[in-house]
Amino acid sequence: MIKVSLPGKSERHVFLNPHLIEYAEEAGEGRTALLLTTGKRFVVTESPDELRSLIISYRHEIGFPAQEE
Repeated sequence: MIKVSLPGKSERHVFLNPHLIEYAEEAGEGRTALLLTTGKRFVVTESPDELRSLIISYRHEIGFPAQEE
């Protein structure tokens, strides 16, 4: 799981399974919209580049480096 921040929620974080992320897109105002394979949508404060780094680190941690690099 990766830890992401919810906008407008002081000190509020959620843990998200990155394997469920179908795509991420910049949503303006320093936010990124995530569409999950479940159909749910999340808006987080991390940039797409930050999310990419979090996902790569997570996959290395669990021994699943795949082809991100």
